[in-house]
Amino acid sequence: MSIAAHSHPSAHSIEAGTFPTGPEFPDVWRELLAESAAWTEVDIATYLRTWCGESPADVAARFTGVNHIGVYLGDYASDEEVFRWLSHLEGLRRDGELTGVEMGPSYISPRQYGTPGWWLSMSLPDGRVIETFTCRHFGAWTGRPVPERRRLMSHVALEVSTAEDVREVLGGLEGAIAHVEAIAYTEADEVGHTYGHLRNNATQSVLEIVHDAGAKDGPAASGSAPGADGEGVSLPREA
Repeated sequence: MSIAAHSHPSAHSIEAGTFPTGPEFPDVWRELLAESAAWTEVDIATYLRTWCGESPADVAARFTGVNHIGVYLGDYASDEEVFRWLSHLEGLRRDGELTGVEMGPSYISPRQYGTPGWWLSMSLPDGRVIETFTCRHFGAWTGRPVPERRRLMSHVALEVSTAEDVREVLGGLEGAIAHVEAIAYTEADEVGHTYGHLRNNATQSVLEIVHDAGAKDGPAASGSAPGADGEGVSLPREA
C-alpha cells in the first residue's frame, strides 16, 4: 500500500477548467483508468492523516478500502457537452471496457456552490468504479480558482463495513477536527448505498464515506441521456 503522488484524483490532461471536447475523451479515459489503479493501492491511514491532519485510530480502523474515485472534469456551458461524454462511455460499454454507466444530476453542487452539475458513474469488469463530475460554469462558482473547484469536486470514497460506520466516521471526524464539516448524508438509497461527504474547509477538499449494503450482484444498470442513444437518464443515487 502507498500514498498517492497528489492530494486528490485528477486527469492532468484537463487543466483549463473547462469540460473536455470529444477529441480529448480517449486521453481523459486513459488517465482515469491510471488514477483508479493508483488510488486502489493507497494506504488509508496515511491518506486520512494527509487529508485532515490526523488519523484517529478509532476512525481509521473502520475503513476497509477504496470504494471508488471521483474526478472533476471541468465546467460545462451546455448539457450537450456532458451528454457527449456519456455517449463516449456508452461506446466503451458496448465494446466491453465497461459493465455499466449511470448518470444523474448533482445535489451537492446547487446546494453548496450555487450551480447545477452532473455526475457519471462507470463500472469496470474488474469491479472498480470511477465517477466523473462537472458543474455548469455559472454564478459565484465561476469566481473560485480552477484548482479549488477541482478539490471541491474530485475525491476519494472510502468504504466502511456498515451503515452505522458511515454515521460514526462522519460524526467522529466532524466532531474531532474543527475544519472538517459533514456536507451531505444519504441513508440506504435505492441501490443500497449509505454514504456521506466531508469537506476540509481549510484546504477546500472533499472525502466521501460509503457503505455498499449488498455488493453488486451483476453489472450496474446502464443509463443514457437524451441525445445519447435515446435511452433516457438513469438517476440511481445522489452525488
